[in-house]
Amino acid sequence: MQLPNPERPLLLLDSNVCKDNIKRMVEKCRENSCLLRPHFKTHQSQQIGRWFSEYGVKGITVSTPAMALYFAEDGWNDITIAFPFYRGQINVIKKLQENASLRLFIHNENDLHFINNELEKPIRFYIEIDNGYHRSGISPSCRSEIEAMIDAGDKLRHVHFHGFYMHDGRTYQSRSRKGIIESIESSVEMMKEMKNLYPEANISMGDTPSASVLPSFEYLDECTAGNFVFYDWMQYKIGSCSLDDIALFHLMPVAQAFPNENRAICHGGAVHCSKDYVLDDDGSKNFGQLISLDNQNSVNILDGKLQSLSQEHGMLTVGEKSKNILMNDYVCTIPIHSCLTANLYDHYRTLNGEIIKKRILS
Repeated sequence: MQLPNPERPLLLLDSNVCKDNIKRMVEKCRENSCLLRPHFKTHQSQQIGRWFSEYGVKGITVSTPAMALYFAEDGWNDITIAFPFYRGQINVIKKLQENASLRLFIHNENDLHFINNELEKPIRFYIEIDNGYHRSGISPSCRSEIEAMIDAGDKLRHVHFHGFYMHDGRTYQSRSRKGIIESIESSVEMMKEMKNLYPEANISMGDTPSASVLPSFEYLDECTAGNFVFYDWMQYKIGSCSLDDIALFHLMPVAQAFPNENRAICHGGAVHCSKDYVLDDDGSKNFGQLISLDNQNSVNILDGKLQSLSQEHGMLTVGEKSKNILMNDYVCTIPIHSCLTANLYDHYRTLNGEIIKKRILS
């Protein structure tokens, strides 16, 4: 296919693959009687959000009240804010309640009383469970704290207990489909135990590796995965997806080539790619995998990668078989982490040239 010759780095979206990814996850959740509340922090686009709506998705997950406002403006009115509540959010939450039903992550009883006194309409809340990953949440062993919050939700007028949420980031450290399944087992058992103790609770989990690989969601009431909409090189390397499932690509202009040294400088640094990387088999860092797209839009892996990044510069290194690509005007890579990379742009360009706008960070 003929790709555009970019003036600056740009994100190239295969909309057909993206829609296939959405459809597949919607169908998987439906088959498992699990409600899909996809995390929109990955794409942050009202137009892509509408693709989810076309497949019957009614509720969404976001990471900030500001992101919730962006999607509420496009008609989404069933929103989870998947970040621990703090009191500086309260004014935006009040504004959101004018048009949306909200679920918040609340981790202490004092905040429940604060919210109850501040709001005029009810919200529902999750208690986030920390399975030992130590990103956020509380330990399931803190039984008295959990029960005090549930009791408060029964008594207070404007806050009501919804369920338990867990994000198991350890699945992203796996290196195979089998490894993903093994790494999620303890979290699944933990959430089953919470369901046994509190049958009224909704059980929600949201990591893309386990959502993509596990054959069944029989333990889940809700799935909040988000990265699956695009996938990326990290997901491919750990076994969450195939190359054909990757929907997002990164075009970067070649600014200076050093063919005798098998390297080039690209316009594409940390402010375009993020600083995420994976380790290749030789232990070296990979900040973006070099590929080509053929006339059928199929992905071909090339012997090359973004080896290092500074703010605007990317150092591309290649093997002998891919050396000729250094003389091109641009190169194409698969992002390491599509969520972070997409967050750095204000639009996507589809393979047929359509511009899809996304949320602009303030």
